[in-house]
Amino acid sequence: MTGGGVAVIGLGNCLRRDDGVGVVAADALAELAWPNVVVTTGIAEPIGVLEAWTGAGLAVIIDAATVTPATPGRIHRYRLDELPTEADGLSSHSIDIGRTHALARELGRLPGAGVVFAVETEDTGPGAGLTPRVERAVPVVVGMVAAEINRFRSAQRSPHADCR
Repeated sequence: MTGGGVAVIGLGNCLRRDDGVGVVAADALAELAWPNVVVTTGIAEPIGVLEAWTGAGLAVIIDAATVTPATPGRIHRYRLDELPTEADGLSSHSIDIGRTHALARELGRLPGAGVVFAVETEDTGPGAGLTPRVERAVPVVVGMVAAEINRFRSAQRSPHADCR
């Protein structure tokens, strides 16, 4: 991505129940077809994340979180630069976003800004479809991501653009 646009990255596996929440939310955002917003899913390794967010002014990652005790559907928001390099429970699969961020810093492949939305899961066992509480969180996280994109876009506008 070039030009400082927005990269939305939906992580997860839709064949592992709630682990697919990042993909489902990203797909909903893709349907909005915003200009300069690139939505990517199907990433299975950290290098795929780097490829998706390189050159972006804003990267938004949506992922499932496994925590104990869990409140399925609860959404957490983190700035990318505040994640620990070992964020236990932040992701329900093998991509550690904190370590990926550290790698990107070393390689000079950081986005301008980054935000992570993590949705707590109930069931990440085999099977398709989100559990009801996690499914109800999808439109909420989509709204949160849309607000994040709008804030970013507003900050990118010239402060004198409306003063002609």
